[in-house]
Amino acid sequence: MNKTFYIKTYGCQMNLLDSQLVAGILAEEGYELTDDPSQAGVIMVNTCAVREHAEQKALGRIRELLGHKKEDPAVKFVVIGCMAQRLGEELFKLSPGVDIVAGPDSYRKLPRLLGRLDHQPICSLASNKKEDYSKVVAQRKRGISAFVSVMRGCNNFCSFCIVPLVRGRERSRPPEEIAGEVRGIVAQGFKEVTLLGQNVNSYRWEGTDFPSLLWRLNEIEGLERIRFTTSHPKDLSPKLLEAIGGADKVCEHLHLPLQSGSNRILQRMNRGYTVEGYLRLVEEARQAIPDLALTTDIITGFPGEEEEDFQQTVEVMGEVGFDASFIFKYSPRPGTKASKFMDDVPPQVKAARLTTLIELQRRITSARNRKLVGTTQEVLVEKKGKLPGQLFGRTRTNKPVILPAKEGLMGKVLRLRIVRAKGWILFGKL
Repeated sequence: MNKTFYIKTYGCQMNLLDSQLVAGILAEEGYELTDDPSQAGVIMVNTCAVREHAEQKALGRIRELLGHKKEDPAVKFVVIGCMAQRLGEELFKLSPGVDIVAGPDSYRKLPRLLGRLDHQPICSLASNKKEDYSKVVAQRKRGISAFVSVMRGCNNFCSFCIVPLVRGRERSRPPEEIAGEVRGIVAQGFKEVTLLGQNVNSYRWEGTDFPSLLWRLNEIEGLERIRFTTSHPKDLSPKLLEAIGGADKVCEHLHLPLQSGSNRILQRMNRGYTVEGYLRLVEEARQAIPDLALTTDIITGFPGEEEEDFQQTVEVMGEVGFDASFIFKYSPRPGTKASKFMDDVPPQVKAARLTTLIELQRRITSARNRKLVGTTQEVLVEKKGKLPGQLFGRTRTNKPVILPAKEGLMGKVLRLRIVRAKGWILFGKL
């Protein structure tokens, strides 16, 4: 059997980390990762189910990659991730040739499933309330920044969100295990970690909450920066703001999903906060951390969203002045509460509202970035830029910076003078 495997990943940072965990699990059993699907004996696609567009994109790629199996019937084809959990055996009908469908709690089983695979497809979707992939060594490509999961699953059940249905309920990892993983990552040469969880604010392990975890990781020698995502507004605490402002390695960036600027829509979304409460949090956060960068998620065209609701979202975006926003059109997710609502906002209206919000955010981002021209920013150099002679890094507030390439700067924290801002990008020099 050809024990070379290829994996294509769609979706969020958690999915990217899951692919690294899967690679680590397979590597323990003698499998070797390749970037070339034509050389692989096992082809895997790690899928996302958060939006319909993400599923369609993954299904298109699956059908494309199945061409390798037609050329070599010995190739084993595996679909994992959130869409795999949602669709289950239906994937065998949608994409004939798929051999294994495995949900997010089944990754430890993959070597065994591949070993017993005969002519019958296998579907492994059993949920495991305790699975946190403890002691699995993720196979990460060498770099500057690494993802580390602090918890899996979600208890919030926002009416639009499929995550609790495909990833299960919240379970946190022991802090000593997280700290050990981070120390190991630093020993490999990584300078920055991003802590992942569907709602890191609700992290709990015995007497340790998320701010306490941040302070603990802040003591790790050799670690330059700590980031995290994502925070739910209903659980944002003064203690967390104190950690962001006080722990020197924790970056001054907070991703705080708003989703809508209308209280009526927020209630339908089951978000657990009001616009007024959200704005108070923003004020408290900016008072506690003057240099804070604030980013958000927004859904447009949610069922029942009228023009007045949309205009309220426009007003809140203008009032807050987010540094960046991830804005999406609503699409129903089967099994969620919102899927039972009438999807009554016409597609053309959703598209127009999306365009309006994207353009508004572009103007806000450009204005905020222009204010940084002439300032000095601390930048961690991460990789080569897209153009020759350039390097790419990010400020502590997570803003991308392009700088002239020079020998020996990779992985260094530099103080750069910002000389130009163009859209989302800053340009700096030593």
